[in-house]
Amino acid sequence: MLSACIVVISGFLFGFGWTSIHASWRLSQQIPSPENQSVHIIEAEVKSLPVIYPEYCQFKVQVKHSDTPSLIHKKLQLNDYSKQCPYLNEEVWTLTVKLKPIHGSLNQAGFDYERFMFQQAIDGKGYIKQATLVSQQPEWSIGAFRQSIFDALSEFDNAGLFQALTIGEKSSIPKEDREILQQLGLSHLIAISGLHISIIAGGSFWLMFVVLGWVNRLCRVNAVEPFRPALIVSCFVAFCYTALADFSVPTVRALIMWGCVAAALLWQRQAALLSGLKVSLGMMLLIDPLAVLSVSFWMSYIAVAVIAFVVSGRAGGEQGWRHGLSKLGKIQVAISLTLLLPSLLFFQQATLLGLLVNIVVIPAFSVLVLPLIIVCVILTLFEFSSPLGMLDSALTTSLGWAEALANTLAWLRFEFWLPGWLLCSLMVVMFIIWLPINIFRYQFIGLWFVLVTSYLIQQWASSTQPTMVVFDVGHGLSVLLTDGKTHILYDTGYAATHGSAFESYIEPTLQKLGVQHLDALILSHQDNDHSGGAKKITKQLPVKQVIAGQWANDMLSGLPTKDCVAGYGYQFGVFSLDVLHPKDSTNGRNNDSCVVKITSGVPEYRFSILLPGDIEKSSEYELAADQSNTLSADIVIVPHHGSNSSSTYPFIKRVNPSVAIYATERFSRYNLPSSKVVRRYQDFDIPQIHTGCYGQITYNLATNSFDATRNEAKIWRLPPCEVVEK
Repeated sequence: MLSACIVVISGFLFGFGWTSIHASWRLSQQIPSPENQSVHIIEAEVKSLPVIYPEYCQFKVQVKHSDTPSLIHKKLQLNDYSKQCPYLNEEVWTLTVKLKPIHGSLNQAGFDYERFMFQQAIDGKGYIKQATLVSQQPEWSIGAFRQSIFDALSEFDNAGLFQALTIGEKSSIPKEDREILQQLGLSHLIAISGLHISIIAGGSFWLMFVVLGWVNRLCRVNAVEPFRPALIVSCFVAFCYTALADFSVPTVRALIMWGCVAAALLWQRQAALLSGLKVSLGMMLLIDPLAVLSVSFWMSYIAVAVIAFVVSGRAGGEQGWRHGLSKLGKIQVAISLTLLLPSLLFFQQATLLGLLVNIVVIPAFSVLVLPLIIVCVILTLFEFSSPLGMLDSALTTSLGWAEALANTLAWLRFEFWLPGWLLCSLMVVMFIIWLPINIFRYQFIGLWFVLVTSYLIQQWASSTQPTMVVFDVGHGLSVLLTDGKTHILYDTGYAATHGSAFESYIEPTLQKLGVQHLDALILSHQDNDHSGGAKKITKQLPVKQVIAGQWANDMLSGLPTKDCVAGYGYQFGVFSLDVLHPKDSTNGRNNDSCVVKITSGVPEYRFSILLPGDIEKSSEYELAADQSNTLSADIVIVPHHGSNSSSTYPFIKRVNPSVAIYATERFSRYNLPSSKVVRRYQDFDIPQIHTGCYGQITYNLATNSFDATRNEAKIWRLPPCEVVEK
């Protein structure tokens, strides 16, 4: 017992030390200041297929030469905002680039950009000011072959799906198709990982095994033992498919896993699947211990572990195709039910529809769809594109059916948040349930339900104090006011064709906070950084009332809308809302922003908040004159993100806040907040905080205290900063 404890503790300490070494080295590779805020001339090789967005194209490069020696060999992610994107994989360019620090919006939930860049081992980012081609793409290389496949598939309607399944490039998949696959629980099918490697490797193993069997029959002698050669060929084919997917982390992990299982089978080890799983896990963590930060890492190994648990200890018994189908169905049910838990942990959402759909789709995808797509793509490269064209039409029809199915069974999709400790506990219980120990299974199923029920009862019985949440949405604004039952959202942040602040940050955080509806949605004005996500929000959440100018009527037709006009007042839960500006309904310009004052509507609390949108000097002078008695507030969201066009001395004096909050990006190209504005608030001794510095700011209005997401230290995360004159 003592020796086992020593081994476990030693292993833990070694793992912690090994991971710390890797993390420290990766951080040391990131480009520091002042280089990451300067212009540089570099010669770099393109290391990825460019991703083309409406506003820019994005790709990765490896620096070969630079006017700054410390940049050599660095891996950069660059944007080109020009109208053209002439870059090809493995070309060499001389680039004039402006580098920026690796920094992103940070909220309670949602996408963590800094973690993503750290995990991808990207050393810096920036944008291109000038570019000159040095050498063209090599005629023969893996990169050139991937580029040729990408170009050959671009002419088809479903090019994005074909490119994702053959070369691992998902950038061209339309947003609508992504949403359909997500609703059906099929998003994992478009990311090349363990399932795809297993299909290709398993298919090649079966094909080689059959061919060698035919050779033996033709020779009427066992000239070649088919099992071992077929297994070796399957590993080679898996390696080629991984290379075609650009050796992405999930594919390399799947390749290692397949290779370890194949090695265990070649050595005739018992329980080859479990042996391969353990060895591949050890190898992966030795090679890249930071892989544990990847969601796909956990999803892949959890799925394989469930398969191993379900099939272990159950050898023998009934045989035949019915028994085989029964076991496949049981494995699929076990995987789908178990993966609901990490889906809730990482994404705050899951779908029972995926359980039903995957039972049918995964066997069809494994046996028919993926092999057929690979064969058709190969034929297309030889200028025989008719089969892929027919498959393209069939896929379009199938996506139409899938959309109808997703809409019909949307009630099977659920979104809610559970704490990490509870989900991890449930995961352990779920693993025990799948083990071949039937005598204890029902007791653990009962424990599972007891844990969930007790937590939900505790949450239902608990009360929430009034809270203000200022989301970190980069250069934009979105503020939530909630008392646990009543929810008001002021502005929605930006929206773009490839995503929005609501999808990336606001919606996941609302789920974590338990917000299932909005009593009021207030839109200050029509700038995209304030109201861009309004359409998406009204589709995703029930909204009882919209307060905005007449400009919003066309955008949000069919919703109950109240004109934002001075004098309007309403009580929402503990929040009393009064509109101070504008005097008449407007067309939604900056100076026409809906200025709202929120105060406590119950005697238990005392707070006041001013939400001024993007008003500028003329509107501030008007408010300071006309609303001098009602303008004061404890908290003010600084107008126009701290631009010098706002925050005049009369306005600040009349508001006289206890704290001023800037809602803007830390390293914005607009260089906000303005030093002049910062100095004005300093002249009144008003504390200033910044979402770009602090991340999401959560203000407890009952205790007059706040917490910031960036205060939660992570090794990949920039620390908080203070608002200072620049």
